[in-house]
Amino acid sequence: MSGVRGEAPVIGPVDAVSVPLVGEARAAWEHAQGLWGVRMHDAELRPGAGDAQGAAAWFTFPPSIAVDPVMLVDDGISGELESVFAHELGHHVLAPSTRVDSFKIVQQMARALAAAGAVPVRPEPAQRLANLWCDLLVNARVAVLQRRRGVPGVDVPEPGTRAAPGTTPGVVRLMHELFRGGFDAQSRLWWVYRRAYEHVWGLPAGTMCPVDPPPVPVRPVSAAAAAYVPKPLSEVPEKFREQERELREAQERAARIADELSRITMTTPEFDADRVAGLVRTFASDPVAGALRFGVLTAPYLVEAERAAQSGGGLAGARAIGGSGGNAGGCSSDAAPPTAEELGRVLADRRLQEPMPSRDLGDAPGADAPGGDDGEGDVGPGGDGQGRGRGQGFSVAQTLRLYPASVADDVIATWYRTTAAPWVRPFTERRPDRPVADLPGPIELWDAGDELADLDWSATLQAGAVVVPGVTTRRRSRLDDDPEPEEASIELDLYLDSSGSMARPSEGSPAVLAGTILALSVLRGGGRVRVTSFSAAGQVAGGERFSRNPREIVSSLAFFFGSGTSFPLDVYGDRYRRLAPPRDGVRRHVVVLSDDGLVSMFGVGNEPFADVARQVREKLTTGTLVLQDRWRRVGPLAEAAGYDVVYLDSMEEAPRVCARLAEVLRG
Repeated sequence: MSGVRGEAPVIGPVDAVSVPLVGEARAAWEHAQGLWGVRMHDAELRPGAGDAQGAAAWFTFPPSIAVDPVMLVDDGISGELESVFAHELGHHVLAPSTRVDSFKIVQQMARALAAAGAVPVRPEPAQRLANLWCDLLVNARVAVLQRRRGVPGVDVPEPGTRAAPGTTPGVVRLMHELFRGGFDAQSRLWWVYRRAYEHVWGLPAGTMCPVDPPPVPVRPVSAAAAAYVPKPLSEVPEKFREQERELREAQERAARIADELSRITMTTPEFDADRVAGLVRTFASDPVAGALRFGVLTAPYLVEAERAAQSGGGLAGARAIGGSGGNAGGCSSDAAPPTAEELGRVLADRRLQEPMPSRDLGDAPGADAPGGDDGEGDVGPGGDGQGRGRGQGFSVAQTLRLYPASVADDVIATWYRTTAAPWVRPFTERRPDRPVADLPGPIELWDAGDELADLDWSATLQAGAVVVPGVTTRRRSRLDDDPEPEEASIELDLYLDSSGSMARPSEGSPAVLAGTILALSVLRGGGRVRVTSFSAAGQVAGGERFSRNPREIVSSLAFFFGSGTSFPLDVYGDRYRRLAPPRDGVRRHVVVLSDDGLVSMFGVGNEPFADVARQVREKLTTGTLVLQDRWRRVGPLAEAAGYDVVYLDSMEEAPRVCARLAEVLRG
């Protein structure tokens, strides 16, 4: 932040851990609250605390603001304490406004970074872009509010000089002073950010940044690489010629992909700064939706800097953005990871599921850009394995990397639940109608001898201030109602193959997503679900009892062994041996999801249990196998035991097939 370098306001001793707001500091705090029209408990003045934070002022959730007055003096912005307070208040009022919205904005930036080719996705660059976006929105609004309050004109400071107090909104002076420190910085994103302020505030070019942007960073080429000229293939020894040909073809493909990425992420600072300013005006009241578009414009600058630096370990140059040390979150000091409940609210937001806009901010999706998925397709029920335009638009592996401090099981379970939600088809079974309590009818006279409990006192007092039994007393009559249907008991017993040939849940498993769709469909219909994960002999996991807890169920679906495939016939038989066939009003469904090796379910390789599947089927309403079985070996065995088989050409089809299966089972 920026301001006029000079005497610090009277704020108390600098050696205290926290000092009270007094004098000019108190007045600045009151004026800042009045600017936003809010009341909040006092900000903390914490001399010397800014070094550890990496900023002179910061905010946390639940709403709290802290300022280091010593750092304000060192930065030369102590004279703009009101604007400092107003800026931090704006983070609570406008952007991000809540802790959940802050996570949403960070995830939008991470999506943009992934689409721009950032590999792997990391939280720090996303947090820094999120802070830049929120700062832009807040500072733009503060300037508007300060102008409305009555600043006499807007005298623009000369480039490289300080703004005069009293003639320019305080936040403009504040940012101008801050930007003086790194005026000639070579970060192209930092130039775009400052130039956007000039567009937003109507300032001439050269006020907040140099007139011309820094040049495109050039990736250094070693002398050896520059001098390298490949031999003609005819001169390569014959025994190595085929390998050399394949190597050169791979190098050509890599060069083409790099060329395509360069075109996709081509940066145009002056044009981008103008578009960023337009986003600030358009999305001033919707930071989450605007964040994705801001990220699409700015993420390529970070990727561009990384490729030029050949860092290999992250986004080079991101640390220098803003010139405020290594705090990736800027003035945000809330480092606690999201809880499972908060993460559910984040991933369920439809704004985080919209297709990626192109860099011209049109409607054409940019999700097909190469390099935007960490090498792992986003699993979705669309059948293409990439989830383009569906689901989160952000794979489970990327989500895990974005929230490294969160409990991995919570992240995985939440991702699958929210991704499956649009495909859930609640299926229920109706029991015979049963009578229910009658409906309230019109008001009638209550007379002596009627049940005292029937007396309607509100209607009685409306009839007259004096209560006269049989004259002013009233009661509510009752009308007969149609019987209310009652949902039947539905049980889904779901068996999921977690052998090594199946995709790991942490990397995106279509089978787990498909199982989640089925399970949630039953739960939404009032039923119960039991999940069993199986792999090699003796490898069985899952609850013994049916459950209505979605988190528990999805966590069981995400359990992974990674060995061979052997259906647990002993467990399967024990569970149903003592059960009678389902009575009226009860439906039992068994669904098995597997790719191969399910002949073991019918005793192949496990002959002592060969009749178990058939015996269990007699006690079920339906039994369905969803299989990726290239040779169709299970079909005859399943048909003989009474099971239906749905074949998949690819496991990517499983979510779509299970969404349809939920509708079929519903009837």
